[in-house]
Amino acid sequence: MFARILAIALNTFREAARDRVPLALFGAGLGVGVASQLVAAMSLGRDRAEVVAVLTTATLSLFALIGAIVLGASLLYKDLERKTVFPILARPIRRWELVVGKHLGVLATITVFSCLQGALALALTSIGRTEGIPFRAIAPWLGVLAVGAVVLVRARDKTTPFLVLAPLLLIAEAVAVGPLGDLRVFILVTVVLAIAESAIVTAVSMVFGAFSTPFLTAVLTVGIVLIGRNADLLARLPERTFGPTLVAAGRGIARLVPNLHLYVPPRAVAMGHAAGSLASYVGEAVAYGALYASVLLVASALIFRRRDFA
Repeated sequence: MFARILAIALNTFREAARDRVPLALFGAGLGVGVASQLVAAMSLGRDRAEVVAVLTTATLSLFALIGAIVLGASLLYKDLERKTVFPILARPIRRWELVVGKHLGVLATITVFSCLQGALALALTSIGRTEGIPFRAIAPWLGVLAVGAVVLVRARDKTTPFLVLAPLLLIAEAVAVGPLGDLRVFILVTVVLAIAESAIVTAVSMVFGAFSTPFLTAVLTVGIVLIGRNADLLARLPERTFGPTLVAAGRGIARLVPNLHLYVPPRAVAMGHAAGSLASYVGEAVAYGALYASVLLVASALIFRRRDFA
């Protein structure tokens, strides 16, 4: 069972990598990162490094969501459209294994992008804190690129090594960059929360994708994301302004949709300045994401199981 799920996940990741999805997202993030240096240079009276960190992490979170929505909305439909689902299910593979494997493959793709973008955010933040380009900010990139070149030349599969190289680059960059203080923690926390949020969003899109077209799936998923990002607001609607009916409806919706507001914490919380343990907050957010994604995957598998391919 686990071998079949892993094979589907790796194949999904390879397909996304062949379509240049992680590199496209990273290229867009790189463009925003370069622009953040210009914005920071024009931000008089503000810490340039902080401006760069905020802009690059916001880009990371946004593009991770876009990738999760686009990939999650098209995966199952693409197999049905190409008729590749028939030879897959003709093998001893259950439909729920296909759903779980596809989800893990998308999550692996978003993880690779998030690690690359997080390493870029650390490097650009370090550059924003000092004059010029410090060698410690680019040394991990040069080292990992050198190792990656050797691995990719020798490897038969040119995509799977990125599953190791991207996290390795993030760790190396976090260790090598200069004294960034709380900004280092802020960037790393954003990477973890973006991956956890993407797990939920991908699962949401796969629920809709199990019975709908990619366009409608993307529209419905975007609606769930917008509601989820404002779940706390819906749960606290003032009754004097909106009335008891709308307040009750808002609270009901807030309990039903995933609370994605957890994954955009205030800067003081993300930097560990607020009361309570940052590790506890991140752990609870990751556990919530894993639990919610699991429930959604069960629903998606049940819907996909009943779907008629004729």
